[in-house]
Amino acid sequence: MSVLAKASVVPHASRFIALFHKLFEGLTPKQINPKESAEAFWTELLSLDVDRTYLTERLASLSKGDCLERLKPLFVALFSVCLQRVRMAPYDDPGKSHAVQLMTVLTRGLLSKNDLAGWQVMELFAGGVNQSDKFFNEFGSAVVTLLGNDNAPVELRHEVLQLAIVFLCGINQLSPGAYLLRDDLFPAIISIIRGRETGRFTFEALLLLALLSNFHKSDAAKMNPFLHQIKEITDVEVLRKVCWNAGYAAATTATAYQEISDDSPPTMSSMIGSFVSSLRPDRALSSTPVDTPKELFKNQPIEACIILLPILEFVLRNRTFSSILVEGIRDAPGDKNSRPPLPHAIMSLSSYLLTHATSTSSFRAIGYANVALHILLASVESENIIRAFCEPSPQPVRLCRQRLPMLPFSPSPRPLICAILDCCILWLRHNLHKRLEGSLYLTCVRTCHRIIWFLQKEHIRPEYHWLELWKAIIGVLDFLGGKLDELTSIVGTEQLLQESLVLLDFALTKAEAFLSPPQAIHEFIYELVRSAPALRRLPASLRSFISPRTPTSPSHETFSEQVLSRLLSTINFYEEKLGSKNRSAIGALRVIVKEIERDGIHGVGDPYTEDPSSWSAGSTIFLRHAYSDGMALMP
Repeated sequence: MSVLAKASVVPHASRFIALFHKLFEGLTPKQINPKESAEAFWTELLSLDVDRTYLTERLASLSKGDCLERLKPLFVALFSVCLQRVRMAPYDDPGKSHAVQLMTVLTRGLLSKNDLAGWQVMELFAGGVNQSDKFFNEFGSAVVTLLGNDNAPVELRHEVLQLAIVFLCGINQLSPGAYLLRDDLFPAIISIIRGRETGRFTFEALLLLALLSNFHKSDAAKMNPFLHQIKEITDVEVLRKVCWNAGYAAATTATAYQEISDDSPPTMSSMIGSFVSSLRPDRALSSTPVDTPKELFKNQPIEACIILLPILEFVLRNRTFSSILVEGIRDAPGDKNSRPPLPHAIMSLSSYLLTHATSTSSFRAIGYANVALHILLASVESENIIRAFCEPSPQPVRLCRQRLPMLPFSPSPRPLICAILDCCILWLRHNLHKRLEGSLYLTCVRTCHRIIWFLQKEHIRPEYHWLELWKAIIGVLDFLGGKLDELTSIVGTEQLLQESLVLLDFALTKAEAFLSPPQAIHEFIYELVRSAPALRRLPASLRSFISPRTPTSPSHETFSEQVLSRLLSTINFYEEKLGSKNRSAIGALRVIVKEIERDGIHGVGDPYTEDPSSWSAGSTIFLRHAYSDGMALMP
């Protein structure tokens, strides 16, 4: 029997339940106890321990209509009394803490009602639109005062922090949320992170900061003070705490995937064991490995994944944070069992998000994959970060190996930039559907382009399985060319097609500046020749996006058509060298090697004289599912 049901049948229910039961029946304080004043009634109520379970169930049982009509006076009175106690009562008054707890439960229960409008929220909390300024201004002021007061009890500050989170998660993007932007909450949040006794609440403080900075973010560049304050903070110790807590949350989220399906990297003993096992007669006809059932991942990622939101804001805006982020890359412990630094944790988590994002058609998972891709893009667009990521790191990054085909196993140490490219390959491979996430693919392609641009500019030649990247990009082009009729209505398809071609052409043009050993160049050319049928389908695809030319207009090629022409010219040259006779892959590769060693790559000019644009600078990320996740993390 639920707590709510017991309240109506058990005569000896707690005093808290007994009083609230009568209030929800519509009785006023005077009707409940005619012998005492309303002030005395509320004082007694706030002296009682809050029964969260009962009150949550009771609020959930109410209809939206009941809340806005029959019980509206009750809620307005409760919020008014609680706010007054929060603002005025001394710290040693238990009623102060009870009032915060009560407001938290009421806020959560009421804002969970479907389709509440901003004015309806004002009715429930303040009694009407005309009273909303006074109530919400006092509410914001109370949150700032208590949250930032180092002399206030630690648990009380924690409760106020949770109240603010619940309010913002429940309010979503409705107008009352703007009241918390009017008060300078940033110093109060930083004081929570900095404090010796409150530092353990850093995750929740970062969550509040992310919610505030993402409020109406699309039009908040000049209005939201938190975006500017994130950019300006230079307190190194605070930023180190941010990194530590964010790394812990990201690693925990990745571990949740690993617990569903163990994809531990192979060890020498496990590989020998698998080989010996495969020789057994009963294993001779065993099937090839299969993907882990997609349904097992339908509830992933866990709610702690919301930590990606504040990480993105700091990577995008704060130069000091980028320096802190890369501090320990070279000095990271080589032990794979030790807790990974934040960059390693982000890349590990990103690999799982990007592998499984669209497998269960979860908009929530896709939303987090979107944030992860933007973190990777913002990282490689930061000169400080990408330069550090090109240095070998002794600690390996555990990448997702839960879907076929798996990434090749790469021994450590290797640069973190290789792990980012692996994350991009996972996205490119595993998310090609008719319902194409075009904008996410575009972000991924731009991340690869930026990496290759930096490598060739600095003449850095990391040891990497480049062939897997070329196959993944060509796979995207083949998909676009084959299903264009079904994809033309998807926003970003044309741009994705064009930028994928430009990426291939740019990589071919600059190949000798970043690919090593020479075998990597030979394999690149061979893969282009092998994929010739898919690439030859693309001219028609490009023309389908161009408006018909008038008969008098001179014929001309767009830049994308010029790019494709150069690629096909190179392919045609090597096809002619191969001749018409059938050759094995090894034989064809030998011919290509001979030609490149003698004359270099055929047909390569240098049309790319300008630096690529900074695509992450104007990124607008808003994750509506973050609100439900933030709410789920609160008690």
